[in-house]
Amino acid sequence: MTNNKKTTISGSHKRKEILAQRKKKTKNILIAAIFVVILISLIIIITIFMGTNTIPNKTDQVTETPIQSQTEINIPLSDLSTTAKFYSYETEKTTIRFFAVIGSDNILHLAIDACDVCYSAKKGYRQLDDHMQCINCGNQYPITNIGTQNTAGGCWPSYIPTLIYGENIVIQITDLESKAYMF
Repeated sequence: MTNNKKTTISGSHKRKEILAQRKKKTKNILIAAIFVVILISLIIIITIFMGTNTIPNKTDQVTETPIQSQTEINIPLSDLSTTAKFYSYETEKTTIRFFAVIGSDNILHLAIDACDVCYSAKKGYRQLDDHMQCINCGNQYPITNIGTQNTAGGCWPSYIPTLIYGENIVIQITDLESKAYMF
């Protein structure tokens, strides 16, 4: 009888060992699954915040250098079309970007390549057909509405005063420099 009892204890002990091994294996699989879920979540979050899935690289946009004097910048109207052209003006401390485009209304539309709200993201705009889209928040604006002051507040391509003189668009350098804080 004593021998049977030892066999039973030994069998019970083996079952406990097998259960403990199964629990350990299940725990390891669960930890690995949680790790994979966290890793995938981080990749998704980084992709969203870095914008690799919807935001174009600003270096893909050709930046033109406008003609300038001591007080103003001149852009020939003949250089413009319904495709937005991006320009830059260099100050001592920063580069100020802006864009110009002819709308479907056949009128010039010009704005700073920064949003009145999202400018701290330093992403600017891209053209989607007859709209300009804020690369940071995704808001879209009909080109025919751009070039006006933001009276409603919120996201908006930042206004820059312009004058058409002869065959040129004239922008005062002081007006551009007043937007330097956006860059």
